[in-house]
Amino acid sequence: MEAFRDAVRRVMSRSSDDQQMDCVLMASVQKQLTEVADAVASVWPLAELSDPERRECAKTSAVRRFPARSIVYDDVRNAIEANAYFMLEGRCTCMQRLRVRKTTEYGRNRFKLIRDLGGDGQSHPDLQKNVQTVYVKMTDLRPGSVFGLGERRSGRIVMATADVKCLLVPLAFLAKHNASNIWGRTVCSLNSTNPTAEQSFRKLVVENRWAEYKKSLADDLFRKRRP
Repeated sequence: MEAFRDAVRRVMSRSSDDQQMDCVLMASVQKQLTEVADAVASVWPLAELSDPERRECAKTSAVRRFPARSIVYDDVRNAIEANAYFMLEGRCTCMQRLRVRKTTEYGRNRFKLIRDLGGDGQSHPDLQKNVQTVYVKMTDLRPGSVFGLGERRSGRIVMATADVKCLLVPLAFLAKHNASNIWGRTVCSLNSTNPTAEQSFRKLVVENRWAEYKKSLADDLFRKRRP
């Protein structure tokens, strides 16, 4: 009889634990939904949606945090992802990844932008000599910035320079709620303001030449000051 009573107590105890677990899970889910709903309400033009539309957005969206010096977005890693990123907190730097061939002629560096190492016979080992990957800073991103909407993003990387919090909204939802083509116009704006790969490459060349000039100038001044 005592063994039966012990068994009953164990079952009742386990049921109580399950109920407590359910309560904890429900509280956690409710907290997450509230956080996402608050984030949606803080982002324009999502805040202009109707109450049912905002609730739908909150159910399908998510808030993600990224520590400083981590990759928030990579066009390769996130190639199949279908979310737009709305920055809520923190700072990011958007960079362009370039494949370049670097050679030295008469003491000066020369760079050539490599489009596709796998095409037009460029997979030959000799053609891959001195080829390296470089990253060129494009712009700084702050709260209110958005990326991943469908803008030109080949070779783009977004890195957190401080702890970052983003609202991730499915592109399917944005396409469904696209009054006055707001998202299409945003994509056009991003494409017109963000530099292209060619512009980033020219920036790399100019910065390298400027660095070479400063170094040669410093070397000349140092030689002239020698006794």
